[in-house]
Amino acid sequence: MAEFCLDCWNKLNDTNLTEKEVVLSKDLDTCEGCAAWQNVVDGERGAGILRWLFPR
Repeated sequence: MAEFCLDCWNKLNDTNLTEKEVVLSKDLDTCEGCAAWQNVVDGERGAGILRWLFPR
């Protein structure tokens, strides 16, 4: 699976997601877009009922 930081993820997918809207890796890794050593996106968070009831 490709690993991209949040900035590169937004550029590739033409989105404007924030850290609260995605799941970031706990460990640092190399971004395949900018080659920076930082947390990468593991996936997007769903819009489930609990997230709607308890926003962060």
